[in-house]
Amino acid sequence: MGRRRTVTSVQIAREAGVAQSTVSRVLNGGSVSEETRRRVLDVVAKYDFQPSQAARSLVGTRSGLIGVVIRDLTNPFYPVMVKAVERVLHQQGLRLSLVTDVMTPEEGLALLRREGVDGVVFTSAVQDDPLAHRMLKHDIPVVLCHRTLEDFPADQVEADNATAGRLAADHLLSLGHRHVGMVCGSAGASTAQQRGAAFRDRLRAHGDVTLTEVDGDYDYATAYGAVRTLLSGDRRPTALFCHNDIMAYAALNAAAAAGVRVPDELSVVGCDDVPLSAWERIDLTTVRQPLERIAQVGVELLVQRLDEPDLPPRREVLPVEFVERSTTAPASRI
Repeated sequence: MGRRRTVTSVQIAREAGVAQSTVSRVLNGGSVSEETRRRVLDVVAKYDFQPSQAARSLVGTRSGLIGVVIRDLTNPFYPVMVKAVERVLHQQGLRLSLVTDVMTPEEGLALLRREGVDGVVFTSAVQDDPLAHRMLKHDIPVVLCHRTLEDFPADQVEADNATAGRLAADHLLSLGHRHVGMVCGSAGASTAQQRGAAFRDRLRAHGDVTLTEVDGDYDYATAYGAVRTLLSGDRRPTALFCHNDIMAYAALNAAAAAGVRVPDELSVVGCDDVPLSAWERIDLTTVRQPLERIAQVGVELLVQRLDEPDLPPRREVLPVEFVERSTTAPASRI
């Protein structure tokens, strides 16, 4: 009996008239059209392979594994983002390998290389991020989701953070607030830079507004301490814009501890609109990021990059939406 012919994903994809990533999605139960699925499985059947055996033959070309790098799982934003990325990866027939800031950049790089990831989704890159740059040096495709880096030669997708800052400023100005505080995110994060710059510019254009800024570092404890200090000053602000929702939660609790009523004595605006923000006990006024869409576009860009490595770097900016709830009120109520 002659040896059964061994085929690769390239041959399967070529004969079926599809991309290699489509073959992977079919074999792993991902979302493709029925007509495409039939074509791929017809080729698999032609060579007398069961899908699981065919999938093993793909190991030499694609692992079907995507690395996802996040900053802090205690921030409710990141579990939401990771879940959205995982859902989209599953639809594409891909699996997820998670790297958090518990690991050093060296450990993260070693893990991702050891697992043979096809590409990496970064959700929390900061300026001069060592891990992101090392991925590129090892020719591992990278897509930046949620945060971006200037002059970084990779695909990037983010929310319209400048519009988020302007929407927050416009809302507080329309309510008559003229002494405003801003709780800023990490200095090296594009989200903090973009939201902060747009918010400042909008207030500056108005002309008669005092702005006090404090560092919250996208961290609950840091933001809580900064807001407690701010509220104990001689001239405390009547409104706060926090660069993310978790710092807004810190501001709400700091205000409660200081005996400052929200929204009667202090208006608070966040940014992200993670699910917790809509809970009745929080009911946070915030700017909504399209988390699901950011994840979807990011994974789509990465999959396209795997199929067409020579594409020029692409950058997508997705719209945001202002969500008014019960943590803001007119300054005249104070």
